Amino acid sequence: MSSSLMSIEQLIDAFAENRGWDKQYRLIIQLGKQLPALHEDEKNDENQVKGCESLAWLVVEQQGEGYHFKMASDTRVVSGLMMILFILFEGKNAQQIKALDSDAVFQKLGLLHHLSPSQPMVSLLLLIK
Repeated sequence: MSSSLMSIEQLIDAFAENRGWDKQYRLIIQLGKQLPALHEDEKNDENQVKGCESLAWLVVEQQGEGYHFKMASDTRVVSGLMMILFILFEGKNAQQIKALDSDAVFQKLGLLHHLSPSQPMVSLLLLIK
C-alpha cells in the first residue's frame, strides 16, 4: 500500500501547482477520496478523536518498528486532511515521526494560515506525535 503512496515531495508539488485556496480546497477533497477505508466496527468511542467538531476516528497499529494509521471522518475536508497526515506518517518508525517537521510541511503546503488549533487535523497531529 505505501509503495504506491504519494511522497511528501509530490504532495508539496501538487499544492504548489494548485495555487489559491479554492484549488487547494478541491485538492484536499480529492486526497480524502484516496484515504484507505476504516472498518465500521473501528468507528467507536475508543478510536474517536476528541475535540473535533466533525466525527473523526484514528487507529494506530505498530508492525515491527513501523506505525500504520487507519483514519476516517464524516466530512470530506477532514478526510483529505487525514490523507495528508497518512502521507506524512504512514509506515514510519517513532524516531522518523518525531524527526519530521510537520509544521514546515504544512507551511510549504500553504495550509497553516487556513487551519485553526481547534480543527481536527491539529488534534490528530498531536495524537500521532
